[in-house]
Amino acid sequence: RWSSTILAKGSLPGCWELPKGLSDDYKTLMMNSRWNIWISISLIIYCIGFVGNGYIIWLLGFQIKRNRFTIFILHLAIADSGFLASIVIYKIHLFTYFLRSNILFLFCAFFSHMMYINANFILTAISIDRCVAVLFPIWHHCSRPKGLSSMVCVLLWISSFLLTGSIVLFTNVFGKYNLFGLHFLVTAIVSLPLIILSTLVLFIKVCVKPKQKNQGRLLLMILITLLCFLILAFPLNVLVVILNFFSIQYSPDLWYWREGVLLLSCLNSSINPVIYFLVGRKKRAQTKESVKVILQKVFKEAEVTGGR
Repeated sequence: RWSSTILAKGSLPGCWELPKGLSDDYKTLMMNSRWNIWISISLIIYCIGFVGNGYIIWLLGFQIKRNRFTIFILHLAIADSGFLASIVIYKIHLFTYFLRSNILFLFCAFFSHMMYINANFILTAISIDRCVAVLFPIWHHCSRPKGLSSMVCVLLWISSFLLTGSIVLFTNVFGKYNLFGLHFLVTAIVSLPLIILSTLVLFIKVCVKPKQKNQGRLLLMILITLLCFLILAFPLNVLVVILNFFSIQYSPDLWYWREGVLLLSCLNSSINPVIYFLVGRKKRAQTKESVKVILQKVFKEAEVTGGR
């Protein structure tokens, strides 16, 4: 009963249980062969993304010498991996219903929310960092505190934990406060304007005033990552806010939309390693380079403005 409030709200990724009026319809939907194919394809995408982010974590954590910029990329990969892992657990639960404990159920929901929100925060920090590097290169290279990246990442992890935890606490322990979805609204208000502004600045730098070819490749990678977030990930924030702050009548069609938006968000978390590789590799290279070498060259470009 302690987690019934959060599980009854109907917003993914936190809601892992259906509203009462839709339980029978959803069971019928789960028996549909097309729906099972959709779930299977989704699981494949999630697992590929989890492996890709895991490889990035292994390279940046143990194989490649870190700099100020790769610290952000490392923490972004950790957040994306955690989000994908929690969604895989949710999908498996749809088939097996193995999460019998309400506390375990609630923990998985909390974990998915925290990882998703923290990935939003870290990507916002990355966009700001690159904009500062472009607009104030001398200060960014010479005067930027050495431990700033690590400090920012720690603060963002703490902020996402406290933000998500407080919403879960007030929604479940103090049931009269229906604040579920507020953390997604706060994240959207904080992150969206900064990411849009940063995307415009980087777009002008990459497409309108390209000066340094090497630096342009790094900025192009960040620009594509930001655009993918706006197109693929941000709709989940919108859907959660709509479901929790507006009177929406649940229907089977809504659950199709819900699963589609969730898949797009997970695709965004899965596609970052692919972006790093495709942007970093040389199209006309005579010899094939390993992923490690490609990432080393791309992320080393950050030292031109970011330093070590």
